[in-house]
Amino acid sequence: MDSPYRDLGGGFARLGGPEGHRRAPSRIDSVEAVLRELVRNARDAGAQNVFVASTLRARRYRTLVVIDDGRGVPEPYADLIFEPGVTSRHLDPVATVPGEPPHGSGLSLYHIREAAVEARLVSPSSPTSFSVTLDTTHLPERSLQSESRPSRANLIATLRSFLLHAPYLHLHYGTPSAILASLLQNRIIQTGRDGKDGKTTKVLEEARSLGLRVSLRTVQRIMRGEVEPAPRVSWEEPGRRGRRRGRGGEDPEPRNTLPEVILDREEMERLSGLLSEAASARYVRLESIEAESRPGILTLKARFYEPEDEYE
Repeated sequence: MDSPYRDLGGGFARLGGPEGHRRAPSRIDSVEAVLRELVRNARDAGAQNVFVASTLRARRYRTLVVIDDGRGVPEPYADLIFEPGVTSRHLDPVATVPGEPPHGSGLSLYHIREAAVEARLVSPSSPTSFSVTLDTTHLPERSLQSESRPSRANLIATLRSFLLHAPYLHLHYGTPSAILASLLQNRIIQTGRDGKDGKTTKVLEEARSLGLRVSLRTVQRIMRGEVEPAPRVSWEEPGRRGRRRGRGGEDPEPRNTLPEVILDREEMERLSGLLSEAASARYVRLESIEAESRPGILTLKARFYEPEDEYE
């Protein structure tokens, strides 16, 4: 009897025949399905920490960068893993949800690439990073309920659901800048011992080598501690754990989780210049400007005065 797989070396094989069909992943029919398969691959590779950077461009193109500290992919197989039927778990499939077929690392990557605008292995190891860009007009994102204000709640819900079956994973979800801050906090990226400018340059290079599209200015803000690391995803929804009832049994107001906006010196100077021009049109002058930041609220306080007439 022919073997159900063909050995490709390096621990990889190509599944074929009935076994290949049996082990095929669930249908890739949404952005959430892609995210789930990418996190599964990280888990199959023995990852303990998984970082998901998410961006939405032009309200249409969703990019997911999934970074993990698993075993990685040997360099000679970096392109091979996107071919149909290729897996590294042909002899040791991973059991997932009861009733579903066993999952083999790599089997889903071919289907993801076929559904994506772009899918690539950015960094093969230390850490491993996959970047996938999806056109949500062709592959729907169930959380896109409003054209003017898209939501990302369903992507987080996908991660929470995954944690029910893999509670040992440390999952982080956020913007590329927040994920970069988390990578530094968890020492997945090291800053080195160079001077301040050298550290910033090194972090920028590391970020881009992992597929995180951040600017030099963003890295500088992260290094100054102005960007909060992406929080760890919990399998419970925020506010559900230990929630106390208010009078009459109603739920109390949810805790404020809005982002905090902080203006740096350069931004304050630019804002001051704009206000000074506006004040001049009303024949007054700007004396001072202050900014007060709270979660979800940025308050600006400006003091103006009317100069006295001057005579020669």
